[in-house]
Amino acid sequence: MVDAHCHIHEFPNEEIKDIGKLVTYLIAVSDDHRSSIRTLDLAKRYRWIIPSVGLHPWSVDADSIDEAKKISDLAREKGNEIRILGEVGLDKRFKQDTYHHQLKVFEIFIELAKEMNMILNIHAAGAWREVLNILAKNDIPMAIIHWYTGPLELIKEINDRGYLITVNPTIAIQQKQRDVIAQAPIDLILVESDAPYKYKGLELHPKHIPNVIKHIAMIKKISEEEVHEAISRNIYKLLKHI
Repeated sequence: MVDAHCHIHEFPNEEIKDIGKLVTYLIAVSDDHRSSIRTLDLAKRYRWIIPSVGLHPWSVDADSIDEAKKISDLAREKGNEIRILGEVGLDKRFKQDTYHHQLKVFEIFIELAKEMNMILNIHAAGAWREVLNILAKNDIPMAIIHWYTGPLELIKEINDRGYLITVNPTIAIQQKQRDVIAQAPIDLILVESDAPYKYKGLELHPKHIPNVIKHIAMIKKISEEEVHEAISRNIYKLLKHI
């Protein structure tokens, strides 16, 4: 099982060891420069962690350009140790007041992705159309659109561009995610935990990913084995870019 989006840096070390027993690989996203350093340190200790560095749009303010540049310098310094930038992106749903600052920061990571041929692990709440426009304008070859609950009419465009979307344990209670999975081709889907976030009282954790697989199978009316096989193909498609 591969967890395509987890904030592993937020967990205590002992729990991280236990998470390692649940996954084959885990794409560890970061929120800022400090967490990016910790994520890289964890990836040195645990071979199953695929590290990402980035600046979460919720962490962006008027003074974030320097922080984004520090993270970019870190990515250049570490070279092949880092092949994914995340969590990066835009948020017009929860952070409308800093949106113009987010755009400037996202631009820095877009340029870095182009320069170093990196994958983007993207947060795009309320800015799905804007993010896709930016990716298309910059001809970004691979991106993970994390926790996609955007317009159903954009799914074809995401698929046509060769990107992937993630679904997480909130599929148990979030109708938007179920609607997306019902329409999205199975070859578009990855699973994630987005741990340790909580959503309406639901704990998000890698241990709940098997339940995500069950929900996908029920919605798609296919077997869990078929879901596993499809996700394995999708992970291979992603890792080809690393």
